[in-house]
Amino acid sequence: MDEKNLAPGASSAKSPKDLPSVPGVYPAHHKMTPAEIAEKEAEREREKIKAQWEAKQAEKKQDERKKAEEARIKAERENLYKDLETLDYNLLSLDDYPSDFEIESARRSRLGWFFGLGVSVFLFTSSLLNLVHPWVGGISGGIAFVLWLSHGTGMMHFLPGLSRYPELLAKRRRIKNSVTEYIQQIEGKRGFIHRIYPLVHHNPRLRARKFRRIALMSKEHNLMSNMKTLQDVALYHEYLDECRKAAEEYFRKEREDQLLVDLDIDPNVENLEQELNDNQDDDESVDETSSDEKPLQTDNSLAENKEQEASDNQNSESSGQTTEPQTASPQQDDQKKQS
Repeated sequence: MDEKNLAPGASSAKSPKDLPSVPGVYPAHHKMTPAEIAEKEAEREREKIKAQWEAKQAEKKQDERKKAEEARIKAERENLYKDLETLDYNLLSLDDYPSDFEIESARRSRLGWFFGLGVSVFLFTSSLLNLVHPWVGGISGGIAFVLWLSHGTGMMHFLPGLSRYPELLAKRRRIKNSVTEYIQQIEGKRGFIHRIYPLVHHNPRLRARKFRRIALMSKEHNLMSNMKTLQDVALYHEYLDECRKAAEEYFRKEREDQLLVDLDIDPNVENLEQELNDNQDDDESVDETSSDEKPLQTDNSLAENKEQEASDNQNSESSGQTTEPQTASPQQDDQKKQS
């Protein structure tokens, strides 16, 4: 075989003719027919249309997933908003929590009870030793017995000087433990107050810095470690109370929007009364303009009628002038005949 014909730079005219006609392998020796070209173009068009359809389907699925996620988040938030109505606000408000004044008053009463009992016992003992008059000892003994009954048997509740103070301290501990456990139950593992913070759009008071601070602590799961004083519990209760008001406003707005949708009214209209008033003003202005145009129309019609009458008169006069010679000609003929 000639080496020149096998060279890579050989021309197509000198190349061997016995090479197979395989598309894509020997393109110089394969010529596509118009039908094959049209088929390839149609295939490319189908692939392009298929790619566009797949992109639309993927976008549609993304939108559906996004809408489903938004609906799920909205339903979850609405459930949280509804839970605000079932909370024990009396416990969180600490209405039954003993104040410092009550504790101090009970402590002073306790000291007075001990002092009174000690003085009475001392005077009674002194009377037994003939250091004081027996009458003083007897009265002191009676007072000591009454004071002992007010504590020992609990028969006299109007003198709770000794037992009041420990009762108040125990009540404080009990309420504090109950509030702490209840807040832990409300917050749970995921937190609660930071998940209802979107209610800030319905209550501007929730934008306060103190509320943002405790919401951030709830999100970071360190709220209970920072809640150490009664002021923190009071702030937590105030936050939930404001959220409850905002939730009421949210559900009221949802009902109003649903009513507008049921009545086929655009819910984006902010002030329907203003729109109705504007429409009424527009109708009144249209009536006024129409009433102003009516006299002009009547005047125009009168002028047209006058012009029509004048034209009719002119036509009648012209017709009379044309008919007079015709009527006069027979008379002249008669006169001529008589003459």
